[in-house]
Amino acid sequence: MTLRPPVLAALALLAACGRHVPARTPPASADATELVPLDREMALAVERAPGSTSDYRVGPEDLLEVTLFDLEEKTGEPRHVTARVSQSGSITLPLVGQVAVGSQTPVQAEETLRGRYRKYIHDPQIAVFVKEYRSYRVSVVGYVEKPGVYEISGERSLLEVLAMAGGLNKTAGKTVQISRRRDDRLETLLIDLDRLSHDGDMRLNLPMMRGDVVNVPKAGVVYVQGSVKKPGAYRLRDAMTVMQAIGAAGGWDDKLANRGGTRLFRRQERGERQEIPIDIAAINSGRAEDVRLAENDIVVVPMSLPRYVIDRFIGGIGMGLSIPVF
Repeated sequence: MTLRPPVLAALALLAACGRHVPARTPPASADATELVPLDREMALAVERAPGSTSDYRVGPEDLLEVTLFDLEEKTGEPRHVTARVSQSGSITLPLVGQVAVGSQTPVQAEETLRGRYRKYIHDPQIAVFVKEYRSYRVSVVGYVEKPGVYEISGERSLLEVLAMAGGLNKTAGKTVQISRRRDDRLETLLIDLDRLSHDGDMRLNLPMMRGDVVNVPKAGVVYVQGSVKKPGAYRLRDAMTVMQAIGAAGGWDDKLANRGGTRLFRRQERGERQEIPIDIAAINSGRAEDVRLAENDIVVVPMSLPRYVIDRFIGGIGMGLSIPVF
C-alpha cells in the first residue's frame, strides 16, 4: 500500500511533534476549579467537633451564675448568685466583695473563689457557670464566600466561624492563617485544613478569641497538559502528587496517551525550568514514590505517535476498504 503525499506530510509532522518541546506556562488567569471544594468535609468536621467549653475564658460582659453550696437560702437550697463581669474582669459576691476572674476558665474561677471564701467557710464548695457569654468580634478575610467582621457570642471554633462566612470559595487554599494578639505581641497560627477536615484532627479546630483575624489565602495552581481528558489548570492541594493531578484532569486519554513519556516541569529559583521524568510504571508497581507537586508545576503527558497513527489513519483506511453492496 502506497501512502499519498498528504498522509506522508502528516506523519512527518507527527514525528517532529514526538521530539521534546519545552512546555510553555499557561496563562495565570486559568481557572482552578476542578477539585472538589472542602465545604462538605468542613460541615462533617463541624458535626464531629466536640462542644466542650472547658477551655473558655471569662471576659467582660459575661454573666456568671455562682452557686454557693455552703450559703443556703431560706428554702434550704444552695444560694445562686448571678454576677456580670465588669470591664476590669471582676465580679461582686456576698461576703468577699470584688473578685477578679477575668481571663480565667470556669474551673480556675471556682478555685479563686474558694480561696477567697476560706476566710469565712471551711472547705467551701462553689460552682461557676457561664450563663451568658460576652459578645466579641472575629474578622474573616480572604477567599471565603462572605468575608467580613462577625459578632460572636460564646465560644466558637475555627470551623464554625468559617461556616458563618459561607465557607471557602472555589479558589481558596487549604492553609488558614489566624492572627492573634497575645500580651504585647502578634502571633500567626497556621492551620492545615486537610489535617483538620479530612484526617479529623480536632486539635486544629481552635477556639476563637476576641480580635482574631482569620485569613484564607488563595490556592496555588498546577497545570496538566497533553493527552489527558481535561487538560488545564487545577488548584494545588496540600500534598498533591502527579498521579492525583492527572486524576483531577480526568485521567489519561486512553487512545493517545504515552504514559511512559510523562514529564514534570518545575521552575527553579533563577527562572529556568527543570525537567523531571516521571516513571508511571514504577509508581503504579510501588517501586517509586509518587512525586509531590509544587505551585506552578506543569505535568505533561505526551501523545503516542503509534497510537495516533492507528487511531486516525489505520482506522480511516480500514473504513475505506469496506465493499459497497449494489
